[in-house]
Amino acid sequence: MNKKKWLVVSMVVFLSVFALFGCLPSTNGEPEEKLHIKVILPETTPEDVTEIYLIGSYCDWNFDEARTSEVKTEDGQKYAEFELQITEFPLEYKYTYGASWDYEELDENGEGLGGNRRIDFKPTADIQDVVLNWKGTDKIDYTELQEDITVTFIVHVPEGTEDDEDKIYMRGSFTSWDVGTPLQKTDEGTYTCEVEVKSYTTLRFKFLRKDGWDFVEKQADGEEMLNRVAILTDDSTITCLVEKWAQ
Repeated sequence: MNKKKWLVVSMVVFLSVFALFGCLPSTNGEPEEKLHIKVILPETTPEDVTEIYLIGSYCDWNFDEARTSEVKTEDGQKYAEFELQITEFPLEYKYTYGASWDYEELDENGEGLGGNRRIDFKPTADIQDVVLNWKGTDKIDYTELQEDITVTFIVHVPEGTEDDEDKIYMRGSFTSWDVGTPLQKTDEGTYTCEVEVKSYTTLRFKFLRKDGWDFVEKQADGEEMLNRVAILTDDSTITCLVEKWAQ
């Protein structure tokens, strides 16, 4: 085959691959997952704020690399939407209305969240979040909106976990941190329970393989783990992954 014909054949092959895949095949490992998040913003969001930041582990908590969304309004309700390309879970994150912790989200009492929002697995549906208050703005009273809701927990644990007779435990703000709520082992090897909490409040919690702080969960590298945080407005199911135990 002469040089001219070889070039023509090579170009045809390249264009065929491009047409099928949009680009040359990747050898960088698993494809990135798209994660869509919609967050409802409080009415105290300043009028001059045009962008909301989603700051988290995906950008190494660096505001310069954080994803932003314009503030949108529908039926008088402000919100923001984010689409992230995620290659690794868990994802830990928070919201701010500026590129600084001076503008971070707060809980229903106008205080810090005391932990991070966390997504342990690729969701099967879009994430719906709500910000209750902002630092530097007036606190909103959510008392009239708060009602009893049911939260179902499904928890995956490390292989070889020595539990407490087919149970692990959860402690959190809903039990003042001093009473362990048991999660029962299922046929699938996960652990589950239901708890009653108030909507429009900040739920903080951690898991323990036995009902004592000596057996609390840790990060994958063995370091101390911040509280898990969830802010819910209705009955929900939360699926979690314990990466490591203290012992």
